[in-house]
Amino acid sequence: MGALSGLGLLARRQLRTSWGATATLGVVAFLAAGVLSTAPRAVATMHGDQVAYETAAASGLSRDVISVVGAVPGVPPPEMYYVDEPVEGTPAEPDWSPFLANLDAVRGEIPEPLRSAMGMPQFHVSAADLTYTDPVPASELAEAKVLLRTAPGLADHAELVEGSWPAATPAGGTHPVEVAVSRAVADAYGWELGGQYGTLGSGAGAVADRYPSLVVTGIFETGDPDADYWLHNSLGARASVIADPNRGLLGTASVYVSPAMIVPLTRGYAETRVWYPVSTDDVTAAAVPDLLSQVNGLSTKVIPVPAGPDDPTPIQLRPDSRLSEILDRLLAQRTGVDAIVAVLAVGPLGATVAVLALGARLVVDRRRSALALLRARGASGGQLRLLMGGEGLVVGLGSAAVGFGAGLALSTWLGMDAPVTVSQVGLALAAGLAPAVALALATSPAGLRTTRADLAPRSRSRVRWVLEVLVVAGAALATWLLLSRGVVAGSGAGSGVDPLVAAAPLLVSLALTLLAVRAYPWIALAVERALAPRRDLVPFLGAARATRDPAGGPVPAVALVLAVAVAATSAVLYSTVSGGVVREAWRATGADLRISGPVVDEPAAEQIAALDGVEVVVPVGEVGDGVLQGDGGSPRAEVYTVDAAALATAQADVAGVPETLGELARATGSGEADDAVPVILTRAAAGPGVSPGSTGITLATQEGNVPVRVVDVVDELPGLPADRSLVLVDAGRLAAGTGDSSGYPRLALVDLADGADRSAVAAGIVRLLPTAVVEDPDQEADEMLAAPVSGGLVIAFVLAVLLAGLLCAAAVVMTLMLAAPARARLLAVLQTLGLSPRQGRGLVGWEIGPWAVVALAVGAVLGVAVPSLVLAAVDVTALTGGITQPDAAYDPLLLGAAAAGFVVVVLAAVGVAAALSRRGEVAAQLRMGSND
Repeated sequence: MGALSGLGLLARRQLRTSWGATATLGVVAFLAAGVLSTAPRAVATMHGDQVAYETAAASGLSRDVISVVGAVPGVPPPEMYYVDEPVEGTPAEPDWSPFLANLDAVRGEIPEPLRSAMGMPQFHVSAADLTYTDPVPASELAEAKVLLRTAPGLADHAELVEGSWPAATPAGGTHPVEVAVSRAVADAYGWELGGQYGTLGSGAGAVADRYPSLVVTGIFETGDPDADYWLHNSLGARASVIADPNRGLLGTASVYVSPAMIVPLTRGYAETRVWYPVSTDDVTAAAVPDLLSQVNGLSTKVIPVPAGPDDPTPIQLRPDSRLSEILDRLLAQRTGVDAIVAVLAVGPLGATVAVLALGARLVVDRRRSALALLRARGASGGQLRLLMGGEGLVVGLGSAAVGFGAGLALSTWLGMDAPVTVSQVGLALAAGLAPAVALALATSPAGLRTTRADLAPRSRSRVRWVLEVLVVAGAALATWLLLSRGVVAGSGAGSGVDPLVAAAPLLVSLALTLLAVRAYPWIALAVERALAPRRDLVPFLGAARATRDPAGGPVPAVALVLAVAVAATSAVLYSTVSGGVVREAWRATGADLRISGPVVDEPAAEQIAALDGVEVVVPVGEVGDGVLQGDGGSPRAEVYTVDAAALATAQADVAGVPETLGELARATGSGEADDAVPVILTRAAAGPGVSPGSTGITLATQEGNVPVRVVDVVDELPGLPADRSLVLVDAGRLAAGTGDSSGYPRLALVDLADGADRSAVAAGIVRLLPTAVVEDPDQEADEMLAAPVSGGLVIAFVLAVLLAGLLCAAAVVMTLMLAAPARARLLAVLQTLGLSPRQGRGLVGWEIGPWAVVALAVGAVLGVAVPSLVLAAVDVTALTGGITQPDAAYDPLLLGAAAAGFVVVVLAAVGVAAALSRRGEVAAQLRMGSND
C-alpha cells in the first residue's frame, strides 16, 4: 500500500509540475475523438444528400413503378371480344374505382421501404394504334395523327378553360367522337372549340368505319408540361412536330375521350398504363440496398389485378422501374467514395499513432529522472507502466469525451442528422485509451538509459525484424490481391468499406517507410563522411548528430511520410476524379456545343455558323441501320455521316477523339465503284477478325452498298451515342458510293472561337431552333461536380490534407522537443567557442531536415503508388460519369503546392519547437552540464 500511495503521490506531483507534454497527448485524443464522431456522420449525410440529389434530378419515368398491359380493365382480351357484335345506344360509363382500390391493395402488400416510397396508383387507357386525321391547312402540318386516350384522373391534373369534358356518344352512324385536347395541341393542330375534324382510319380500322370525325368539346391547360403526370401521358400536354425534309411537318398528339368510348373506339385493342409515383424524399442512404433489392424483386413478379369482384380476366401487371438504375449508380458512387475516404483516413490514422508514440516518448523523457529514481528504489517495470498508463488514462479519457461531444455538437450544428453508431462510440473510446497504452509501452526500464544510435546501425531486435518482415510481406500480398482481382464495381450486393482497399495503401506506405528507415543510417553515415573534409562546422556536425543521435528515431519518419503521402494522394485523386468528370463531359458532348432535336439541315447550319463566336458547324447525319457484310459475319450498326474534315477541326481538342479521324476525308484515287470508303467503327460494330486496316467488307444501307476500309476501331466516338454499334463515314464519300446524301442530321457539333460567349451562342441557337437541346460540356461538368458526393470528396481531400499538416507539425515539434535537452547542452558549449545564432539554427534544421527529405522522397513515390492501387481496385466511373476507368492524373501545380505546404509546415514547426525548447542563458546550461 505504501508503494502504491507513493506512486500516486508522484503521479499527482508530476501532473502539477510537468503537464505540457501530457496535455499534448490529451489534445491528440481530443482531436481524434472529434474527427471520429464527425467524419462518419458527415459521410453518411453526404450519401443521404446524394440519394435526394440523384432522385430529384430523375423524372417520374425514371423513378416510378410502371406496368403496361395490352388490355382494358374489366374487358376481355381482344381475341375474346366479339368485334362484330352491334353496339346499341350510348355506351355506359365504366366503374373503375374497384380497379384502383385493388391497385392500392397491391401497394399495401409490398414491404418497406418501397411501400412508403410508392404513392397512390394512377392509370390511363390508350388505343394501340394511331388514328390519322385531316390536317388543318392553317396548321401547316402535312400529317396529323392522334392517339385516342382516356384518363380517369385527368380533371385532377388539368384545368378546363373552354367547353366541357367529353361525353359518350352513340356508336355508328354519323355521330362524331367528343374529345378534349390541351391548349398546346390545339394550337399546333389548328383546332378550335367545337371544330369537327375527319378521321382517315387507323391500324385497327376501328374509328373511321363507325366514327367518321372528332369534335373538340373541351380545351384544357396542363401547367408544367414536363411534370411527371404528363410524362406518363405522352403527347398529351403538347404535340410532337417533326420536320421531315421530304414530307414536311409531321404531327402526333394525344386526345382524350370519355372512358365509355375507349372500347367501342378500339374494339378492345388498347393498352392500360398503370404507374405508382415514387418519391424517395424519406429514403436514407442505409435503406438504398434494401430498396434496390425490393425493386428488382418486384420486377420479376406478375400480379393479377381484377377490375371488380366478378372480373374473370384480371389485368396482369408486370411492374418495372428504372429506379434500379439510379440505385445501382448510388451504390457504385458509395463504393467509390467510401474507398477513397478510407484511403484518405488510414494515412492520418497511421500518423496519429506515430504522433502518440512521439508524445509518449516525450512524456517519459520528461519523467526520466523520476522514473529512474523509482526504478533504483525497487519499483518494478509493471509499476512504472501502471503509473504512466494511469496518467494517460486520466488525460486521454477526459479529452476524448470532450472531443466526442464537441464533434457531435459541430456535426449537428452543420445539419448532419445521421445517427450515432456503436462503432463511432467504440472508436472514440479507443482514442481515449490510446494515450494510456502509448505511455505504458513507452515506459521501459531499458529505455531509461541513453545510448548512441551509431554504435549499432543495424538493429539486433528480433521482434522488430519480424514485425518489419510481416509488414513488407503484408504489403506485397495486399497489392497482389488487389491487382489480381481487378476493378470491382459497386453493386447492390453489399456496401461499406472494402478492408483490403483500406489496408493495402497503409501497408504499402509503412513498408516503404520502413525500408527508408533501414537505409537511413547508412545514408547518414555516407553524408557524414562526405562532409568531414569541409571547413565549416554545421553541415558535418549536423550530419554526425543525425547519425549518432537521430531526433526521435524512426518514428518521425513514419509520421512525416504518411503526412506527405496523404497530401500527394489527395492531390492525385482530386485531379483524377474532377479531371475525369470534365473529360467525360467533353467526350459525351464531342465539341464546344452539341445540338440535338430538330433537323439541322444546310440552311440551319449556315444560320448557326453566322452567329458571333461560331467557327465550325458539323451536322451529323443519321442514315439508319446498316449491315457490315464480311467474312467474319454481318453485324448491324447505326450509320452516321459527317464532313470528316470539319469534324476533325471541331474536335481538335476533345479527349478521346481517334487520331485517325482525318483519314476519313482523304481521297481514294480514281473514285471508281470498287474504291473502299474509309470508316471508323466502334467495337460493338466490329465483327470477329475486324481490326484497323481490314478490307473486303461491304457496308449495306437502304440506299445501296459500298466497299469500306476500316480505318480504326474505338471504344466510343465523342459526341455520338455511347455503348452502341456505330459506323462513322464521310458524308461525301458515302454519297458518291450510294447516291444517298447524308441522312437526317438531327445532331450537330459546334466549334467556338477562343473567348466566345458560350451562353450567348447557345441562346442564339435556341432562337433559331426553338425545339433544340443545346449541351455545353463545361456546364454538364459543373452540374456533376455540384453533386453532394463530388463536393463531399473535395471537402474530404482538403480536411485530409489539413489533418495531415497538423500531425506533421506535431511530429516535428515533438521530435525537436525530444532532442532539446541534448541540443541545449551542445549549443551552450559551442556558443562559448564562438558558434553564431544562425549556425545554431542550422543545427536545429539538421535534426529534422534529413527526415523531411526522406518524407518528401518516399511520399512522392507513394503519391504515385497509392492512387494507382485505388484505381486498380475501385470503379470510380460512377463518380466521373463515364464508362471507362480514368487513368491517374498528376497536376504539377497541386503536387507542387502540396510539397511547398509541407516545407512551410516543417519550417513553422521548427520555429515553434525552438521557441518552446529555449533554455535560457549559456551559463545556466553549462552549470547544468557540470552538475550532470
